[in-house]
Amino acid sequence: MMNLENKMFSRQLGQIIVTFAFLYSTIVCHFKAIELFKNDEKLFAFFLWVCAATSFLGAFRFLIAKIVYKIRGKKYHD
Repeated sequence: MMNLENKMFSRQLGQIIVTFAFLYSTIVCHFKAIELFKNDEKLFAFFLWVCAATSFLGAFRFLIAKIVYKIRGKKYHD
């Protein structure tokens, strides 16, 4: 059985990897949207920009959660 320190490190490493995956997805969607926009495929480009925006927000999910908890007046637990 893993001790608490190993679980915490493993959890943090997993969160970092997922955050970078969100940021990578943001970049890929954005540049593909630019390419499609230049080729007059504006509807699909807009869709990819929405995907890029939501992926960008996903990268900052923990910061957003802290802000929401602070606004609601509740304590946030990592």
